[in-house]
Amino acid sequence: MSLMGAFTNAILPILGVAVVGYLLARTTDIDVEPINTLGLYVLIPALAFHSIATTTLGGGEVLKLGLGVVGYSLLMIVIAWGVGRLAGESGPLLGALMLAAAFPNSGFVGIPLSGFAFGEVGRTTAVIYLTIQNVVVYTLGVYIASNGSDAGALDAVTEIFRLPLLYAIVAGVVARALGVVPPADAALMETVGLVGDASIPVMLLILGIQLAETDVSAISRSVAPSALKLVVAPLVGFGLALALGFGDPTVAKVFVLECATPAAVIPLALTIEYADETTVDGITAPEYLSTTIFTTTVASVGVLTVLVAVLQAGALF
Repeated sequence: MSLMGAFTNAILPILGVAVVGYLLARTTDIDVEPINTLGLYVLIPALAFHSIATTTLGGGEVLKLGLGVVGYSLLMIVIAWGVGRLAGESGPLLGALMLAAAFPNSGFVGIPLSGFAFGEVGRTTAVIYLTIQNVVVYTLGVYIASNGSDAGALDAVTEIFRLPLLYAIVAGVVARALGVVPPADAALMETVGLVGDASIPVMLLILGIQLAETDVSAISRSVAPSALKLVVAPLVGFGLALALGFGDPTVAKVFVLECATPAAVIPLALTIEYADETTVDGITAPEYLSTTIFTTTVASVGVLTVLVAVLQAGALF
């Protein structure tokens, strides 16, 4: 597919809805928290259950995907630590750099993008990627955000068990294993599918609202994390996809695409909650991370357009 085709078919729909959210936040007093709660506790779990219950992906592909997500996070943490040390970063800012590099926005950006680019298989793969990543974020991510010293941060690990997304995935897997998934055209499945489909525009609106409220005061320090996220991350994802040998080329493509999405928002919440508030060169860890989220999201438009075009052309898998 051409660059223009990749942009209009996969990137422009995401950009258009996100811009609406951005303008809404700039012109009104909208509170994103209730919308975010609706997405996390109702819409995304419905999407996850429907995707898993109706997917054609086999257990082997899901296992490889899990290994890939964990492997990607670990590799990017190590690379970011090395780059950060060379750049003279330390303490909370080094932790923020590692979080920005290791955890892509596989939910609010990755799920819609994968769905537009690769259809149902793409969306299902992205949902599974997000679920596995959440487990890593609320374990290893919490440890990094707290610099391994805040014993209270251990309580945050249990947050993963309070997210309905995990239980929606388990319910979908169990229903498939027991053979009790209703027909796709049954009223129950159509209703769940309708609710799940609503998550796509809602996630994109939330993304736009979050960008409008982002602190970009550390823009001068965003070069290293942006380069790691936009250049190194896709290469690491590609290398892992080749090493894992996915049986379904579409799963491999979506895995690379998910790895290349901009920095995630959840690590910012963890940093605000658990990181040391020490100021380094006039910048705190939350300011550093929020600026990275903004810059990587904006700059990813070009990177993801090229990557989608290359992946859809079948040049890599």
